[in-house]
Amino acid sequence: MSTNFGVWLAALATLSMYSYLYKDNAFFKIGEHIFIAIAAGHTVVMGWQTIKGTAWTPLTTKGEYLWLVPLIGGALLYGRFFRGIGWVSRFPLGFLMGVGAAITLRGQLQSSFILQIRGTMLPLNSLDNIVMVVGTVTTLVYFFFAVQSQRAGVAQLAMIGRWTMMIAFGAAYGNTVMARMSLLIGRMQFLFGKWIYLIK
Repeated sequence: MSTNFGVWLAALATLSMYSYLYKDNAFFKIGEHIFIAIAAGHTVVMGWQTIKGTAWTPLTTKGEYLWLVPLIGGALLYGRFFRGIGWVSRFPLGFLMGVGAAITLRGQLQSSFILQIRGTMLPLNSLDNIVMVVGTVTTLVYFFFAVQSQRAGVAQLAMIGRWTMMIAFGAAYGNTVMARMSLLIGRMQFLFGKWIYLIK
């Protein structure tokens, strides 16, 4: 078995997490609380380092006073924890929500709409391209409720779209299972290879 303290710590943490497969127990709760505490501490430290490196240091050493705006806005967010001045947190929160919505909308339009349309406009010169275009068009027909589904050919196209979606969902599910199995295999290789030396 390994004599490295870090390896033992990682192995015990792994076993405490996998103990939940049997039932909810004290070992799992201890591991869960430690993980959440470490994640919270890491987030606080990284947040402080970001504030210090991005805004505070340029403000105090280089005289870039424009950084006062985000610093004051961030401080106002904590006004909601104090009775009487909670309303001041609405201004930076509204700004954050507006900017976040605008960035998300632009990104979603670009990635989920424009790039999807561009990716579907393929020359029909290969079997892969034909399958992609037919699958996309028939899936859209399945969700196109303005046309009566009993019209000639529409029901058949919608059925092809339905099967296309089922195949896509199955592939996505299989990919998820493969990813989880890869994580499990990695942990088993660590436990039996680096901890108790049963495999090489």
